[in-house]
Amino acid sequence: MPYGKDESPASQLWPLFSSVEAESVVNALRRWQSSSAASGRKRNAPTIIDPYVRLVLDRCLPSTVEDRLCREPLDRLMQEVIAVRTAVIDEALLQWTKSGIKQVVIPASGFDTRSWRIRWPPGVTVYEVDSAMIQAQKMVALGEVQPNCNRLALIGDVFNLPTMLKSLRSVGFDATKPAVFLVEDVVEYMLPELASEMFAYLAQGCASGSQMLVTLSDCKLRDLLKRYGRTVHLIEEYEAPGVVFNRIINAGWVTDELILSGSLETRFCVDLHGCLYIAKVRKP
Repeated sequence: MPYGKDESPASQLWPLFSSVEAESVVNALRRWQSSSAASGRKRNAPTIIDPYVRLVLDRCLPSTVEDRLCREPLDRLMQEVIAVRTAVIDEALLQWTKSGIKQVVIPASGFDTRSWRIRWPPGVTVYEVDSAMIQAQKMVALGEVQPNCNRLALIGDVFNLPTMLKSLRSVGFDATKPAVFLVEDVVEYMLPELASEMFAYLAQGCASGSQMLVTLSDCKLRDLLKRYGRTVHLIEEYEAPGVVFNRIINAGWVTDELILSGSLETRFCVDLHGCLYIAKVRKP
């Protein structure tokens, strides 16, 4: 076995994840670190309360791999990036759903726990779309915990948006009513032309007044991962945030807000090394 003599169920499951699926587990670990370390964070730093993600880690991440990840040179930076983007996303999702939008779609949702963690307004449906492997392990880890919304888990991916949108409609997604789309940590794993297609299909498949939040990583993060990262990281050549943002606008969305990394660092009193940008856009 690749991780020594660890015979735990997680050690047997871990090699079965694809590179992208394994990265979803790693992101869950960073979210858990931010949550469990909240009491020691600086004033104004994002505080995440997420006990549910520990259930995912116990199921999917061998302790030997977790220990090694926690000693990575970029461990603290990745914690801060994920903590900040989680705080901003949670804030935006609650703002939009409290204003009346009742449909939230999370393509490539990974081990996102917002269906359980967020206190959603009444009537909200959260559609989580990801691979069969992710959905199965998430069900095993969290299936006995009651979500705070109407949660629907679908099998699909961002490389086949027509099928994904068709699947959404088949389980009740109403394309005539506004929706929120969360595209978190997705663009970095897509070729530029495929990202453009994704943004265009989402714009075509939703009603006027729909909102989309996209997290964007600066090329600095890619370079740091290449320099210090480990094999669990899937590192792709991706474009600068400004280039990706132009792709979003050209796909039919209009700007609400582009939050620069410096603004996030000032607000949350953290050093993100200029690596994180967040775009909020809407369907006109």
